[in-house]
Formats: sequence, structure tokens, C-alpha cells
Amino acid sequence: MSATKKTSRFLPEHEDFSYEEFPFYWLARVHAIYSLEMEKVLKKLGTDIPTRRVLLMLRLHGTVSVSELATHAIIKLSTLTRIVQRMREEGLVETRTNADDARITDVLVTPKGEALTDRIQEATKKIYVKGYSNLTDTQLAKLTQTLQVMFHNFSDG
Repeated sequence: MSATKKTSRFLPEHEDFSYEEFPFYWLARVHAIYSLEMEKVLKKLGTDIPTRRVLLMLRLHGTVSVSELATHAIIKLSTLTRIVQRMREEGLVETRTNADDARITDVLVTPKGEALTDRIQEATKKIYVKGYSNLTDTQLAKLTQTLQVMFHNFSDG
């Protein structure tokens, strides 16, 4: 059986299509409600989602180039450049010219940025607990694996 035949009812033009069974409908809805919840919590800390993404990537990877940060924080490079400039002005990050390639700008977190990251992690923990409730570790692992396959389908094609 071909992949198109197997998945045809999940294509909007199929006669048996139902948006309630359309994975992208649910991805969009989950992302929207997740973003709203995240924005509410982060606003109380005086920050936002892009700043959180940058700080978390820096925590995970240490010093990172602006272009690598854009990829992993899922932010356009031009937008990220402005975000990093703002964060530098707020004292959350520092930027430096890369020692090996002067064309590359590296970003690193400051102690003030680390402190905000700690507060963000603590404040947003309840969002993940709420979102993951009623799911087993196996279900979460399978969901992640499925989303990774879908991501690679788009990026390879």
C-alpha cells in the first residue's frame, strides 16, 4: 500500500477528511494554547517567549553563534539579531567575535541571564506538568519520535 493511499483520509481534499482527525489542526491548537499559557507566566517575570528560548539554548549549549542560536531557538536570524541586541542591553547576554572566525558572533549568558533562566524554569514547570498529565512516558516518547519524523519529512524534501 502506498504512503499516499495509507494517509489519504488525512489529506484535506479526501472525502472522508475530518479536521478533528487532522494532525496539523491539533498541532496548531496545542501550540496556540501552549504559547498563551507560556506568555502569561513569562509576562509575570517581565520576559517573553523568544528571550526564554534564547536563554534555554544558552543554558543547554553554552556559548553559541547567533546563526546556530537562530536555528535551535526557532527564530529567524534577522529577528534573533534584534532579540540578542535587546537582551545584551538588558544585561542578560554578552556577545563576542568568534575566536576562530571573525565573521561569527558568539552569544553567552551573563549571571543576570542565568538568574532569569532559573526563574523561568521554575515558573514554567507547571505548564509542562499540566500538558503532560494523563500521558505515559511511552506516549510522550512516541509523540516526540513521530514529530521528529514529520520534521525530517519536511526538511529532507
